This record gives sequence, C-alpha cells and structure tokens, in this order.
Amino acid sequence: MTHSVENAPPASPSRRKSFTLSQRRYLAAALLLLPVVALRLFTTLYPFIQTILLSVQKYNPAFPPREYVGAGNFEKLAGDLVFQSSIEFTLIFVFGSTLLQLIFGILVASLLNAKFRLRNLARTINLIPWAIPMVVAALGWRWLFDGTYGWITDLQTRLGVQFSWLIDPVGARVAILIVNVWKSTPFVAISILAGLQGVPEELYEAARVDGANPVQSFWKITLPLIMPLTVTIGMYMMVWQLSVFDLPYAMTSGGPGFSTSVLAYMIQQQVATLNYGYASAISVVMFLVVAVFGAVGLYVFRRVEVQI
Repeated sequence: MTHSVENAPPASPSRRKSFTLSQRRYLAAALLLLPVVALRLFTTLYPFIQTILLSVQKYNPAFPPREYVGAGNFEKLAGDLVFQSSIEFTLIFVFGSTLLQLIFGILVASLLNAKFRLRNLARTINLIPWAIPMVVAALGWRWLFDGTYGWITDLQTRLGVQFSWLIDPVGARVAILIVNVWKSTPFVAISILAGLQGVPEELYEAARVDGANPVQSFWKITLPLIMPLTVTIGMYMMVWQLSVFDLPYAMTSGGPGFSTSVLAYMIQQQVATLNYGYASAISVVMFLVVAVFGAVGLYVFRRVEVQI
C-alpha cells in the first residue's frame, strides 16, 4: 500500500547539537594544549618507563644483547660498597645542607629585612654566590682547599694546624657541604626575605607595647608566620639537592676513594662505562628516595599551622 506525499511525516530536525560558546572555548584550549601535553608525556613518561625496563636488564651496548636479570641489579646494589657510601653521603649532603641553608638563610634574611643605608646594595651582593655557576664555584673552592697552594691551607699552616681537607674523607665531605651552603644560602635568604616583608608591622608594634624584646618577637611572630614558606623552601632544596652532580664532580671527582660520591655522580659513572642496566637501577632507587622526601615534605607542610 502506497502512502501519499501529504501523509508523510515532516522531516525530523538534525539531532546534532552545536557546541555552546563555553564548550568551544574548552575544545579550542584542549586542542592548543594537546601538542604540549604530548611532548611533555613523551619526554617524561617514556624515559621513566624505559628506565624501569632497563633496571631489570643487564644491558651494555658494547656487549649485546640485552639480558633479563629481574632483581639482579638491585641485589647487586645491596652489596655494592660504592653505592652504600654514595647513598650515605647523599643523605648527609642533603639533610646537612638543607638544615644549614635554612638556618643561615633565616639569619641573612632577617639582616637584609632590617632598615639601614645601602640595604639594596647589600641584597644585591648577597646574590653573588648564587649567581656563580656551580662548576666555577667548585673549582674556586677546590683551589682554596688545595693542600699545597690553597689560601685556607696556608692560613692553617700559619696557625700551626696541619689538615688536608680534600685528602681526608671526612674533610672532603665537610668541604663540599661548606661550598654547597655558601652557594645556595643566598637563594634561600632572598626567598625567606620575601616572606618577611609580608609580615604586618602592626604585630611587632603590638609586641613592643606588650614588652616583648626582639628575640621574643622573632620566636612568637616572625618564625610562625614564615614557617609554611620555610617548609616549602626546605622541601624544594632537599629534592633539588638530591640530584646534585656538578659540585662533587668538579671539586673532588667523588674522592678520596668514593667518600664524596653521591647517587647522581654514581649514575654518571655507570653511564660513562655504558652499564645502562645498573645505572637505571640506581636511578630507580634515587627516584624512590626523591618520592619519599617529597611525600614527607608535603605531609609536614600540610601540618604546619600559623599560630601567634
């Protein structure tokens, strides 16, 4: 049975719905960000996955093919004296440097926050050590600590003290800590200075009216208010200094022996000998250490409360 044209149902409107202006904006933003996100994932996620895969393999391009060893590289790390010394000094280096940088940073920031003539010049001079490249600073301090021609050694000799900083294992470690603290404290100080300038002056005036001295004002007002910033800077410095390579490389080359070798320097040494599997295993351990430090720092930051 045929139907007449008149009885045919009207053409249904298109079910496609046009995007709203807000939706089009989000779509355009997503399309513009897609290349950047893809590039970031490729340069971050791919190396990370490749490092994990190499950590369970014995791979040296000079002696192919690759060999799956499972946890063999990590078992080897457990008995590696160089690795044990490296992770020991890495922890000493990170914790010691960060603690001293925060202490001296707060002191320097408090001085730079005071009102005196040429204050801006003092703030500029404070940044000079931080602006010097790490390798240049390491080489300069290496000359100062030199056992034959160093200025510090000459001063010790005049005072009747005989001590070779870069030959003694403990002295070499202390020397690297000194250089790192000297180099990075200005950055910590200028960061904390920004926080100090945000403390209301009215709080100090009220404290003076109540009879508080400068030390009491610092402990009861300044320190609590800058504590969240201090924890943030401390967490950043710890994570950043875990990957320090150039300072021990240029100053002591990991010596004497391997007493000043850090994890990043040990990784470089393994890569230089084309031992990619073992280097990847050390990198995985280093990643876990960084993750633990970051998690602890985040936990502490969330627990910090400003109380006056």
